Amino acid sequence: MTLHQPVGLSVTVDTVDEHAIRLTLQGVLDFESADEFLDVVNRTLDAHVLEHGAALREMHLNCAGVRLVDSSGLSALLTLRRRTHPAGVTLHLRHRPVQLTRMLALTGTAEYLTAGPDGTAETTGLEADLTDGAESTSS
Repeated sequence: MTLHQPVGLSVTVDTVDEHAIRLTLQGVLDFESADEFLDVVNRTLDAHVLEHGAALREMHLNCAGVRLVDSSGLSALLTLRRRTHPAGVTLHLRHRPVQLTRMLALTGTAEYLTAGPDGTAETTGLEADLTDGAESTSS
């Protein structure tokens, strides 16, 4: 019998400037990696606040390398949104895999995650995400 081996998730900080943070996700965002994901992102946000104050306005997550997102992964994204939204930071999920797009649609969380700072949701949908390869979400 083969024991389950965690696939893991890597989070790479690509660029940071005063108003934006860009991260790349690779792997599986699931029960085993969700807490680690939040730890990395929270440390990145905390370091940004120490260096730049409250100037951050956008966080871009490149999701092209994400192979799987389970309910714990979705919960981590929702938790991130709950942290960034009150600070006026827009969360962008870029290059979402089809599986993530479908999960957001099925769970009804797409509009919550895509609500802009003014409370209006962007138009979302599987067709739009597949054609442009990116989806913006706001926190």
